[in-house]
Amino acid sequence: MPDFDQKAKRLAKSLFSKSEVQNRISMNAVKMIIGDIVTLYTEFRNTEGLGALFFHPQRPDESQYLTLSDIHKDMALAEELMNAELATFFKKLTNLIQKEQENDSPVVVMTDQSGMSVHVIDLNLAEDMLAKRLEDATSNL
Repeated sequence: MPDFDQKAKRLAKSLFSKSEVQNRISMNAVKMIIGDIVTLYTEFRNTEGLGALFFHPQRPDESQYLTLSDIHKDMALAEELMNAELATFFKKLTNLIQKEQENDSPVVVMTDQSGMSVHVIDLNLAEDMLAKRLEDATSNL
């Protein structure tokens, strides 16, 4: 999702360019969604082991958790199908998951029709980013 930042700006503008009360409601809704994603990741990691949550924003019920073993199988399949780009993506994802295991940070792959992007969720950083998006969206009012 190379245009993720632009999509995020448009979304923030539509969520946060209203009244102060509406902005607070929107901010709390976004925080709850992020919190739910972190909770879901944590539950899967505790029961299934190290991996990543593949999250579909448009179809959250189709989201799934893939363990490192699952990702390795998908990487082997991508290599077999000679899809070097996807195989490289899975290799980088595997390295990131292993790196982040010490921090216990959730690794989430956002997927949509335009592709996939990997995000390591830091709740403190997410709070700061949301505040910045709110500020940017309401600065032109």
